Amino acid sequence: IILNKLTPQKFPELMKQVSELTIDTEERLKGAIDLISEKAILEPNFSVAYANMCRGLMGLKVPSADKPGKTANFLYLLLNRCQKEFEKDQDDDEIFEKKQKELEADEERERLRVELENARVIARRRSLGNIKFVGELFKLKMLTEAIMHACVVKLLKNHDDKSLECLCRLLSTIGKDLDFEKAKPQMDEYFNQMNKIIKEKMTSSRIRFMLQDVLDLRKNSWVPRRGDQGPKTIDQIHKEAELEEHQEQIKVHQQLLSKKERSHTPGGGPNSQPQDDGCGNTVPISKDRPIDTNRLYKIIKVSKASDVNESTGVWRSWEKGCSGGTEAKPASRQDHFDRSGRVDGREGSPITKRSFSRESQERGGRSGESAPTPPPSLPKPSLSEEEMEKKSKAIIDEYLHITDLKEALQCVAELNSASMLYVFVRQGLESTLERSTTVREHLGLLLHQLVKVGTLPTEQYYKGLHEILEVTEDMAIDIPYMWLYLAELITPMLHEGGIPMGQLFREISKPLVPLGKAGVLLAQILQLLCKGMTPKKVGDLWIEAGLNWNDFLPEDKDVNKFVTEQKVEFTTGEELGPKEVVKKQLLSGEELSKQLDRLLQDKADNKHIMDWVEANLDEEQAASNHFVRSLMASVCGIAIICEHPYKAIAEQIMVRAELLQKYLNDEEKELQALYALQAMMVHMEEPANLLCMFFDTLYDEDIIKEEAFYKWETSKDPAEQTGRGVVLKSVTAFFTWLREPEEESDKE
Repeated sequence: IILNKLTPQKFPELMKQVSELTIDTEERLKGAIDLISEKAILEPNFSVAYANMCRGLMGLKVPSADKPGKTANFLYLLLNRCQKEFEKDQDDDEIFEKKQKELEADEERERLRVELENARVIARRRSLGNIKFVGELFKLKMLTEAIMHACVVKLLKNHDDKSLECLCRLLSTIGKDLDFEKAKPQMDEYFNQMNKIIKEKMTSSRIRFMLQDVLDLRKNSWVPRRGDQGPKTIDQIHKEAELEEHQEQIKVHQQLLSKKERSHTPGGGPNSQPQDDGCGNTVPISKDRPIDTNRLYKIIKVSKASDVNESTGVWRSWEKGCSGGTEAKPASRQDHFDRSGRVDGREGSPITKRSFSRESQERGGRSGESAPTPPPSLPKPSLSEEEMEKKSKAIIDEYLHITDLKEALQCVAELNSASMLYVFVRQGLESTLERSTTVREHLGLLLHQLVKVGTLPTEQYYKGLHEILEVTEDMAIDIPYMWLYLAELITPMLHEGGIPMGQLFREISKPLVPLGKAGVLLAQILQLLCKGMTPKKVGDLWIEAGLNWNDFLPEDKDVNKFVTEQKVEFTTGEELGPKEVVKKQLLSGEELSKQLDRLLQDKADNKHIMDWVEANLDEEQAASNHFVRSLMASVCGIAIICEHPYKAIAEQIMVRAELLQKYLNDEEKELQALYALQAMMVHMEEPANLLCMFFDTLYDEDIIKEEAFYKWETSKDPAEQTGRGVVLKSVTAFFTWLREPEEESDKE
């Protein structure tokens, strides 16, 4: 029922209803996937929406029906479903071939022929619908380039009409995303084969024309001749109708003026030359009548607003406009389709200005008269504050829902409105101020990264922040913990690559000093910083920045009393006395793993993680086997791509080499780290080659030495024997390679 109501206008509301459904068993999860996939296949015009719906559900996990203690993953089941549908096409062809032979020997030939033809039409539609859906899933980074290349190779090999039609549909959908510099040789090979099929007439003329269209599309930098033909929101339809009405009024008005001028100019002349109105309509225009550029600007603005990629926030997020225009590779996932294939942003069509027809220019030139001067080129209208708010809200909502930092950064960069980014900052702060701590921290991290990469100018950050800080007096009445909430949003900006403490504190205090509240906010930020590093380090940062509490507190405020009440004595340079030292609470294994996972998922740098360890664990805890195992499990867990087969991203380990080397500082700790990896492999039911991938990287990056590997291999520790036999067997190749130099030297 929910899917039957799907329209662009209702997507957010319906997505919310889907996410609220009780999907708590594998059977229900498979049922939901089947329903969404079937709708996507049968309604390809809505495949963008169904793909976005899948993205919203991709984190869904339920208990496995076949494997007690394990979970069934939405994404994995969805990929299985798409793969089966893709492979089913070949089986259908064999069935149709068999039926064709039966048809030739059957008496009821006509009836069977009609049935067979209908079955072929249905199968063709399903194939095209599925390939379109697969393409949209790839654009949302739910499938890998490897899978897409495998699909292209398989479709090219078949050479039948249905496969080639699917190929054209697939490349039209994702060609631009695959066609970047590194993959260019492979793409060239595909298009050479397609060109060969066209030249040698190896298929029907209909398919050859389709192939030629794809070739032309690539030559045109993947800019289609026609815009998106998918479903539109009611607002878009209204805007397009308004634009058409404007154009019709202009046309009628110009025709009336032309008639009037002809009545005063016998025989016509240059003043009555036909002109092109830019919409394919030839209409007369007067040379003497000045062009109303203000009105033309409004019309262009309306036209721009009706474009799918520049409309309301929800529809833009459907189209993934924020992901286009870049050649960045999607996050790698292991090939889940056909491994036979080799593995190795979106601009609108330019507006052609046709102010005067060629005929008019030629006549003017022959008569010796100067051609009418074309209207001045109009600047691209910048986003209004209202439009910026809508787009900002869409980006922020999507980011907080899926926490894809890389994509959010790209979306903000593509707004291409640096002078309006204060609206984005303000919208982000307003929409998250009263939500959870986690949400506020994520928004703070996004703003920090935007400043770090240079997308968000610091003056725009301050401007958006000031608009919130200036009304804090009124907000505090309804939000009792407002200063803490603001601190959670601002503190990430002090991470490495953000804004220096001195500059940030002085700037954010400007609107608060007159209110007497600057000190309260700064104290909250400093206390939060102490959760990530020691109070002494925070105090050193304060002193190095040359900050003084007298600059932030009212004149009648007792500084010493304030510092004591707020527990920020470390800012005065005083050492904590023995009585003031608070014993750090011992974290359980689960709590420790959770905190480390959070830091790694938020892409905290190694220094930040080390500061957190120093601030939250005493020396004994930080040197314990328990901590070493938790750290190793968290770092390696983040590096695993949970598909079938599993894969380890070596780069994720490499960037954490410094962190691991600091805490794996002797052979015993290295051995404990290997035990942690062993336990992880047993828990995951010994995925093929995964442990070998980890061992290779840990050895290459000098994180774990040979001696520790050999000690682990021969270990007889009774506590570490569970599943050990299978795990040892899985790394036979690694140890064979490790011993090769020794064997060669012995022979010498």
